Amino acid sequence: MPKLAFIGAGRMAGAMVRGLLRSGACRPADIAILGGAGVSAQKLSQETGVRLATSAADLMQGADAVVVACKPQVFLTLDPSFGPPAAGKLVVSVLAGTRCERLAGFFAGARAIARAMPNTPGAVGQGITALCSAQPLSQPDAAIVSAILSGLGATVEVPESMFDAVTAVSGSGPGFFFEYVAAYEQAAVGLGFTPEQAKVLVRQTFSGSLALLAATGETPENLRNQVTSPGGTTKAGLDALGAADFRQVVASALLAAKARGEELGKAK
Repeated sequence: MPKLAFIGAGRMAGAMVRGLLRSGACRPADIAILGGAGVSAQKLSQETGVRLATSAADLMQGADAVVVACKPQVFLTLDPSFGPPAAGKLVVSVLAGTRCERLAGFFAGARAIARAMPNTPGAVGQGITALCSAQPLSQPDAAIVSAILSGLGATVEVPESMFDAVTAVSGSGPGFFFEYVAAYEQAAVGLGFTPEQAKVLVRQTFSGSLALLAATGETPENLRNQVTSPGGTTKAGLDALGAADFRQVVASALLAAKARGEELGKAK
């Protein structure tokens, strides 16, 4: 079992730690965490039993790999003392917009650098994580990366040049989906349902539709057409979405998220 050091103890770090423990890839004693000035690290340590480190050197002592899981803005101001203790270790970053080149500059003595972009459904083992590395990973390092990501869900390897797009599509995607669910539930309440009725109707409709999509192997358009009769209720609703240029709105959200990822990558 690899010994891991987590820089950061927020939601994503917590999801990864819990995934590692849930999958059996690590024991609590194999994981050390160090957060910022808040109480998230202390809470995560209390809830999971992982070790709460007191300094960068303490955090990384004996670790096989360092997982950089703080916010990208925090990394920009990270104390230089976090760099030297990572010498000879594998560094795995989940930071949006932070290139392998920048990571290699900060962790100059690291033996290998990898980037991963998980998303929040990884907290329940249903996420998707994109992966790339500065150089091809050795078999032992690839196994450590696989262990780190094993509890989060599926993994797909993509070139680093696609990471800003990945951040937009799957990294930010849950936020866009949750906003749509919230808007749908609000609209259902506007039709006269209670909030609880709206919650049940909307969430089961969405989860059931996704299950149907997965089970049939059909395209979304084909399944849409199967429920759309000429002159019917679904057609009327789709016409309203089309009039609002719904697909362009979705594309605009992804483009804005991708552009922000590019901005983060250029930040000094």
